[in-house]
Amino acid sequence: MSQQFPYTYYSCSCVDTPTSLLPLSRKSVEARSSSDEEETTFDPRSSRANFSLYPLEHLLYCTECHQMRCSRCTTEEVLCWYCPSCLFEVPSSTVRSEGNRCTRSCYNCPICTSFLTVNLLDAPTEAQRDAEQPPGPFILSCSYCNWTSLDIGIKFDKANNITGQLQRVRNGGIIVPTPKERENQAERLLRKQPNHEEEEEVKSPLEETPAAQAPPDADDFFSNLNSFYKSQLADTETSAGPAEFNVHSPSSIQRLLNLYSTGKKTKRGKPKPMRESLTTAEGLQEYSSSSEEELIHRLATSGWEATTSPSQRSFQERHPPRFTSDLRPTATLLRTKRSKRCKTCRTLLSRPEPKVNTTRYKIKVLALNNIPKVSIRSLNTTPQSLLTDLVTISSSMQQKEYTTLHPLMPYQFLLTLTNPLFDPIKVTLATPTTTPGRVQTRVTILCPQFDVGANTDVWDDALNSTSSQNNPKRKSAAPGLSVASPPDNSDGKQAEAGKIWDKGRNWTSVIVEVVPGVLPGTPAFVGEGGEVREDEGVVECPVFVKVEYESEGLGAGETPERVRMVGEGKEKREVAFWCVLGVGKIVG
Repeated sequence: MSQQFPYTYYSCSCVDTPTSLLPLSRKSVEARSSSDEEETTFDPRSSRANFSLYPLEHLLYCTECHQMRCSRCTTEEVLCWYCPSCLFEVPSSTVRSEGNRCTRSCYNCPICTSFLTVNLLDAPTEAQRDAEQPPGPFILSCSYCNWTSLDIGIKFDKANNITGQLQRVRNGGIIVPTPKERENQAERLLRKQPNHEEEEEVKSPLEETPAAQAPPDADDFFSNLNSFYKSQLADTETSAGPAEFNVHSPSSIQRLLNLYSTGKKTKRGKPKPMRESLTTAEGLQEYSSSSEEELIHRLATSGWEATTSPSQRSFQERHPPRFTSDLRPTATLLRTKRSKRCKTCRTLLSRPEPKVNTTRYKIKVLALNNIPKVSIRSLNTTPQSLLTDLVTISSSMQQKEYTTLHPLMPYQFLLTLTNPLFDPIKVTLATPTTTPGRVQTRVTILCPQFDVGANTDVWDDALNSTSSQNNPKRKSAAPGLSVASPPDNSDGKQAEAGKIWDKGRNWTSVIVEVVPGVLPGTPAFVGEGGEVREDEGVVECPVFVKVEYESEGLGAGETPERVRMVGEGKEKREVAFWCVLGVGKIVG
């Protein structure tokens, strides 16, 4: 595995819940999940587990369901659309009508996808610098790969409305009609009765440029095919006109007669079937051997370097070109700001600020602030907080210790739980005797039940002189970031069953004994033989964590299965989850 040892992954509660059952009532989901927790054991090697294991920093927390929530069990709502280049907020109605790209002068380079800037082609004079709108021509240039629109023969007369100018020009500077003009021209060709005045008005720019002699491109074929399909739909439309809804109309009388008559109903005629396009004016793109020969000649002349890469072809908006000279600037894709809700109870989990130029959140309920943090490390390894003083110990030596676990040899690890809550908690740990899979590793938690203090102010522990004198090894760091003191076995301290190893203000450490199993293919292996599969030697220990604590106030929509009243104004809460501890890798 690429993940460095040791690591801790948390299993989301939706691992055994089908997606179709998630929006049901929270009470039925909690009753079903509680029964599943008691009967099943989490298998970190199952195919479903790959989609439910996350670091604690990647999970959210639902304050109504009191469960962790991942991206699979949350729904997203779009708050706003904006352009990442100009930071202009685009209304949702504009996105639905014009697409999800910026309609201003924001474009990306077709070679490296960086942002393009509008610059003057020639160096401006002193008079042009003082002018509000300097005269053109202008070009689009990339400051990263030095690509410019001159590489495809395109110049611009104005610095604004780049989108409108690009629609009227083809690579090489050939002036072409806009998509609306193409559609009108295709409709007149289909009707075969064009209006001469409109034809002169539309075709006037084409007669002055080589566009009339140029072969039709993909946009021309699309406009012709779109107009052809619209005409076919209009011919086969069977909906009634405005006059057909009159009471005295023949169709209304016929419908009344069909309702109250007992005779045989007349069979309604089938609509005329639509046909496919047959000519170029209808959008049919015919095969031409000359075009294929031209492509082969261009490839032989320009070489392989002139062809486009798969990423460049997929980045184009409409039709993937084959050569770099056919690439065009791409309008910048719009970004969204989204809020997340719980699928079960629709509680808001995260909501960013609606302003485009800020990255702050109005609401963001992290699991890191509501779920105890579980961490594990080797008992003989120096903690990371003291590595700055011990220069001789490197991270590579520590990784070698975790990746060289020998079979059937006991190893002791230090399991630490840190409490982020302001209430003391009672923790119960459970783990199967042997890990699932062919390589069965024995795991034993010496102290499965213990208490963890509340995450109070850091100075409360410092001012308590009595606790400091009774336990001089206790060390506290910043609030919420307390770490355990390094184990000191010089005084002969031994791990004992039923006793914790160390304790701090809001953390508690216990000992976990791990005896790695035997890999397949070795003489000591018992079971089905065969080769060692991928990551089969990684020791992953599933641990079930149950947290109980007393809190104030009954939340809205709370169920009595999860909450029990304890005295006046107090209630007892229970939170349970599975986590996976990666302690190392077995060597053969």
